[in-house]
Amino acid sequence: MRPFDRRLWRESSTVRRYLALAAALEALAVAATIAQAAVLAHTIAAGFLHHRSVRSLVPELVVLGALAAVRAAVSWALESGGRIAASRVTSELRARVLSHVVRARPGGAPTAEVATATTDGARALEPYFARFLPQLLAAAIAPPAIILFVFREDVTSAVIMLVTLPLIPIFGILIGRAAQSRALARYAALSRMSGHFLDVVAGLTTLRAFRRGRAQSRTIETVTDAYRRETMGTLRIAFLSALVLELAATLGTAVIAVEIGVRLVDGRMRLEPALACLVLAPELYGPLRMVASQFHASTDGLTAAGRLFQLLELEPIVALPAGRTPARFGPIRFEAVAKSFPGRGAIFEALSFSVEPGERVALAAPSGAGKSTLLSFLLRFADPDDGAITVGGVDLRELDPVEWRRLVSWLPQRPRLEPGPVADAISLGRPTADVAAAAELAGATGLLGRTVGEGGRGLSAGEVRRVALARAFASPTPLLLLDEPTTHLDAATAADIRRALQDLGGDRTVIVASHDLELIAGVDRVVEVPAASPLDRAWAAA
Repeated sequence: MRPFDRRLWRESSTVRRYLALAAALEALAVAATIAQAAVLAHTIAAGFLHHRSVRSLVPELVVLGALAAVRAAVSWALESGGRIAASRVTSELRARVLSHVVRARPGGAPTAEVATATTDGARALEPYFARFLPQLLAAAIAPPAIILFVFREDVTSAVIMLVTLPLIPIFGILIGRAAQSRALARYAALSRMSGHFLDVVAGLTTLRAFRRGRAQSRTIETVTDAYRRETMGTLRIAFLSALVLELAATLGTAVIAVEIGVRLVDGRMRLEPALACLVLAPELYGPLRMVASQFHASTDGLTAAGRLFQLLELEPIVALPAGRTPARFGPIRFEAVAKSFPGRGAIFEALSFSVEPGERVALAAPSGAGKSTLLSFLLRFADPDDGAITVGGVDLRELDPVEWRRLVSWLPQRPRLEPGPVADAISLGRPTADVAAAAELAGATGLLGRTVGEGGRGLSAGEVRRVALARAFASPTPLLLLDEPTTHLDAATAADIRRALQDLGGDRTVIVASHDLELIAGVDRVVEVPAASPLDRAWAAA
């Protein structure tokens, strides 16, 4: 795995600004380090060889203090800047991923993967920016600068540095390969754990009803333990890398120290350059050692970033137009539309019908014959395999999906409500929405003072359906799509919803997919969706 993903540079202006600033700060830190070593060596040599008093060395000591303050300030700025950059990059990528997934896969987003990648995964970018990237820049800037300075002071020490320095990246690469595979396995375990936990929470009521809660507890324990093992394996490699790289750096520093000590005893080297080389030896190996020891942070961060970029590269499930034809509502025409699914074959073939503005049409067919699929075409959640759907004479595929959906309201079979006050769930943040009128029409006036929790908690299934219907009524769109609006409801609630649809005023076009014969009887026209598969035809005949 490369230590830097070019897509971060290409896709984020924050990364480019941060790297430019971090490189300048690291160059300043390296200059301060070399200057500090030279001044320290000069100060010690002056005190021991020239017997200068402490008072006379005050200027040198002040310079040393100033250089130490510069290094500390640069270190703080890099750490803080890395965290700020990570926060901004994470926010940028989260927003882009969510926007792209909603646009590309509105009807079938990989919920668990998106949740994991944009939360726990994105947080892994913080140590990558705050710790690993500054060390990577230091490793690129410090060793060449230090070796050039040492070469000017003592050629022998510079040669030893050139020979011993590659040991650290070699060990780092060997350990990094194991760290990379561990990081990928850890991220996969995290995705499985998060996805499974999300599914369990979403289906908690069903699990309790079928007394499967204890079994799911054991499953959660299993996936959590798998994640724990992968995390501990990653940490073991991190600790091993720190030990090995610390040993390599210590041996390199020791070789330089022994060689300089021998020459000092023999009188073949002066004290001042010897001290400067000795002080700079740990600074030479330090950045490379820290890069290698922080490699697990880079693998975690780049694995998370890679998953975010994979989500950004998801191909749209529907065709996106090259241009941007303005979305305008008009007569809807289904012209020889066909759709098939792998393993099942065609669900309908050459289906043609039309819906005029202001008309109320019901789609009638047995379960699985494609009623919801037809609604998904109008929502641009899917495209037909063959044929065309036109609105006002314009092919629906030529319209921007986001702009077109602004003209459509939808009541799905399993509506989801925004947690919070029921009034907010109906208005969806639209200040112009007539919440009271929509709630009265849907028979949900008595629910306006209530609060809905995650997944509709606090409301019954019928109440959730009423609120979702009021939400659709409150949206001032010319097209209203209703998918089985009365299914799984008691007789009284179903009757209220039928009346609400009959009382719906204005010139809104309504398309209903339903088995409810009483609801179908109240529409202007019924479109029979022919069953294409033998099983569907047999069911329809029965």
